Amino acid sequence: MNKPDPHRPPTSPRLLLAALMAIGLMGAVVQPAQARDTSKAAVATAEAGQTYQRVFPGIYTPRESALVREYLAANRALLERGPIDVQKLIRGELPRNTPGLGPVIRVTEDWVRYNNHKLDPENPLRTDRRYARQAGFADILAFPSFGANDDVFMVPYPSAARDKLLVSELNHSVTSYRPIHPGDTLYLVANEREVIDITPVSGSIYRSLAINTRGSIYNQRGEKVNDVIFRVTESVKQLKDPTAAPKNPSFMDIWEAPDWLSRPAHVYTDADWTRIKAIWRNEKRQGATPLYWEDVQVGDRPTWTLEGPVMASVVPIKPWGMGSGGSRTLKREILDPELSKSLIRGAKDGIWRTAQRSGYIPETPPQPAMEDAMPPMPDPGGIVTTDIHKDGEKRSPLVNYMGRDFAIRHLSQWMGDHGWLHNIRWSIMDPRGHAAHGMPVPANPAAEHFLDRVPSMKGRFVEAHGLTQDVALVKSEVVGKSVRDGAFFAELVWWIETIDGQVWQEGAATVKLPSKSQR
Repeated sequence: MNKPDPHRPPTSPRLLLAALMAIGLMGAVVQPAQARDTSKAAVATAEAGQTYQRVFPGIYTPRESALVREYLAANRALLERGPIDVQKLIRGELPRNTPGLGPVIRVTEDWVRYNNHKLDPENPLRTDRRYARQAGFADILAFPSFGANDDVFMVPYPSAARDKLLVSELNHSVTSYRPIHPGDTLYLVANEREVIDITPVSGSIYRSLAINTRGSIYNQRGEKVNDVIFRVTESVKQLKDPTAAPKNPSFMDIWEAPDWLSRPAHVYTDADWTRIKAIWRNEKRQGATPLYWEDVQVGDRPTWTLEGPVMASVVPIKPWGMGSGGSRTLKREILDPELSKSLIRGAKDGIWRTAQRSGYIPETPPQPAMEDAMPPMPDPGGIVTTDIHKDGEKRSPLVNYMGRDFAIRHLSQWMGDHGWLHNIRWSIMDPRGHAAHGMPVPANPAAEHFLDRVPSMKGRFVEAHGLTQDVALVKSEVVGKSVRDGAFFAELVWWIETIDGQVWQEGAATVKLPSKSQR
């Protein structure tokens, strides 16, 4: 009998999907969060009802029917494929049309060091080959999320079946079994994709779909490196009159989102910088001193870490699981009395910068060729996620995994060289946050949320979207301990706040620690 997955909800959405398809309703109905009831919103809803089709769960318009059948057939093909033959995979012997095959990633040293120096420059396990080898690793450690690209694994609802797209509840998980080093080759494989139609039974102008994808990543030796879960909720609209759609729709013609940018940019005062510097000076890296499982208690709060202000978002590029671009934190320069003299403070935002933009937004290495990547599923009119996260210093949303990687540094500081980050989960765009911005959406029944497990954070949720010019103040608390198969684990909940205390990301982590009983 298989052991239950501790990161999977007790009710399997796959079983739920099968049961509901059998009775003609592809999904369960989850009531949307309560939105602010304003006359403006009511008028907008009435106007939209005159423009867009009203749809019902499991009942498809003529425009959707054939597209949905093809989409669901491709998802079923993943399950029917069964376990992948890993040895044939790494020898390149599987047919290119094998369901679920993704790109092959060559882990180049320049990209590993680029990400490590940008995100975790003080950790010698990521920067010093000799130190990493003395600690028992074959080479410097890449981030465990290096190849875990959500855009590779997630396949959206057919673009031709919608005119507008509203995305919510990105809710992801990466479980790590083995380290990733420069020189490795990673093979990405999707294993399962389930679609739950969570459109209200009373009907809506939005067809809301929870899309949950599971996959695995293997290295060149055929060893499993990661298991991944990527969840997204898509709410799509169809025009009643298809001829009213633009002939060549742009990104802005298709995309809908809450007005995240309505949150004013923070102006960083001297008092803010005094606080930020105090947080940085208080940061503690456990390093080579073991943090033993027996010395960790439920309720412990690891030392806070802080990144930013973030001057540019990471830009999603396939197949990298950490994207490209983004800015580095000027902690070293700001804390150093001599180096700080060369910095320039923005008159309008109070943010310190280097004289040259390249000083805080490092140049990216050349993108390696991807000749052996599997062909992508055709998706005319699809959203290019790069459009959402524009590089530059005007306010723009931060990509979801940027916060995850800030949290990885925070957790690495706490667990030290002898700890292992077995699993990290993260979530942005909580449906309650959408509702608070006047755009209620249904909740994904398979999604995880974490903050209620922290007594002092009960009732809090991700209320904002991370934006450029925000800081990422990472906090966490130990919420559980366990022993499984002779290994010792601590469970933490973590979250990220702006300088004003608004939560813009939440997550959890399962960390394997050494035990005194194993000395």
